[in-house]
Amino acid sequence: MVGWYARLVTAIAAIVLLLGTGTVAHAVGDEQAVLVPGAMPFKQINPVYPLLRHFLYPYIGIHFHDDDDPELIDYSQNPLAVDRAVRQGVDKTIVAVREIDGKVVVIGESMGSMVAARVAVELADSSEPPLVDDLRIVLIVPLEVGIAEYFTEGTYIPILNYRVSRLPESPYSTAILIGEYDGWSNPPDRPWNLVSLFNSVMGMVFVHSVVALVDPADVPPENITVEQNSQGATVTTYLVPTEHLPLTQVFRLFLPGSLVDVADRVLRPIVDAGYVRHDRPGDPRPYLSEGRIVWPQQVAPAEAGAPEPVEPGGATLTGVDRPGLAASTASTESGGGSAPAPEPEPAAEVQDDPIDAADPAEDLPEVDETEPAPDPELEPGSEPELEPAPEPEPEPDLESEESGTDIEQDSADTAPEATETGDPGPAGREVSEPVTTGSS
Repeated sequence: MVGWYARLVTAIAAIVLLLGTGTVAHAVGDEQAVLVPGAMPFKQINPVYPLLRHFLYPYIGIHFHDDDDPELIDYSQNPLAVDRAVRQGVDKTIVAVREIDGKVVVIGESMGSMVAARVAVELADSSEPPLVDDLRIVLIVPLEVGIAEYFTEGTYIPILNYRVSRLPESPYSTAILIGEYDGWSNPPDRPWNLVSLFNSVMGMVFVHSVVALVDPADVPPENITVEQNSQGATVTTYLVPTEHLPLTQVFRLFLPGSLVDVADRVLRPIVDAGYVRHDRPGDPRPYLSEGRIVWPQQVAPAEAGAPEPVEPGGATLTGVDRPGLAASTASTESGGGSAPAPEPEPAAEVQDDPIDAADPAEDLPEVDETEPAPDPELEPGSEPELEPAPEPEPEPDLESEESGTDIEQDSADTAPEATETGDPGPAGREVSEPVTTGSS
């Protein structure tokens, strides 16, 4: 019943629209139109079908042709046997196109868009394909660029008797109209956003069929994309904006519009969060595409520039091997040339004696290995400066001692052994008896 109500609303809107306008946009002169309507459940006994047949179907895509008497394709339109219905629609449409002598535009709406897209492919692959300039295709709210993206290609849906397919490409110019927030052609990319999902379900009622009556000249330029497909054809996509959220559309029947507008302003950011087109660059949130959850790729730490490894004490480990570091350094210093990368410096060996490591032995004069006597002038607790060892004091002139120079002993009790052995006493003391040496 929801689908029937939607089409009734669309039929009324179409009549009002046609009474208020007499212009046609994007039409080509001397071009005949073939119209393929969308699904109609229980067509033979559905009381809504006669109304749509006379008041809506003749005006599908009215702004894309100027044919006063377009040909309407009559096929099963059964949504519970989609593959069979589409096949029947393709066969009847191809016959209709072949019977027209001249240029043709095939316009399909909803399920009819599936028919029109396949007609273009089969005509292009036939033995006598129409000229590229003699055939145009218009696809209005196509399901195969919308809700079919929730499933992987080839998935079979038993209740619809439909095997999921992607929109086929053809060498003929194609226009695609998508209704914003339409649950069939523009469901949210994040269906777990329940507010956005329910809004798109309401869009099936209030947006889906109305798009067939939209003038593409009224679509903002930022909502229009022009691309070239793999067959070399131009594909123009129109995202038809929706002024009011379908989610709040029902409330406009019995509440002031200004009050509902406030609710729209609050809910719209939540609804838009379900669509990838509103994401900012680098948004990490996943989304659904072609039946799979897609996680946006994050920048790897190596690509972002990993910091130099650090020891627990805070010192940089310059000897750690980091692949690619030497090569990248060489390329940077040479301005991007192909100069070979310099060999990395070997890690410094740890020395047991820091003094030896700092002062090589060959740079210092030879010193006496005897431990020098402590300097009485140094304050207790102070350490001597690490300076080159002082030269040893010259020994007394022995010859002058032989001539009679006497060295007085300060105390005979403190150095008796020095007198016997002839060795000098402690520094700074004199001996009482002269020391003689043998003849030289």
